[in-house]
Amino acid sequence: MEKMAQLPPHDGEKWEGYTLDELRYMRAYTAARLEIARERVMHNASHVTEAFNSPMGGGQNIFTRLLGALSYIDVAVLTFKIGKSAFRIFKSLRGK
Repeated sequence: MEKMAQLPPHDGEKWEGYTLDELRYMRAYTAARLEIARERVMHNASHVTEAFNSPMGGGQNIFTRLLGALSYIDVAVLTFKIGKSAFRIFKSLRGK
């Protein structure tokens, strides 16, 4: 991206402010920069949504995929085993 044209320094007593052309130029330059940044964000966001909607992504997290691959019996057995382990841990922490 090109740099904006150098405007006169305004720290001296001679400076009388920006001209209308300079203000219009700065405003147009800023609007163009914002539009480019907005387009870049939209482009990146579209890549992210495509990744989630792809067959590999599926828009699901790993937990949902694992539960979808297991049958109800498998889920019940897994829940029982995890609950049993958690119960043992809490029982040992309480001091029997």
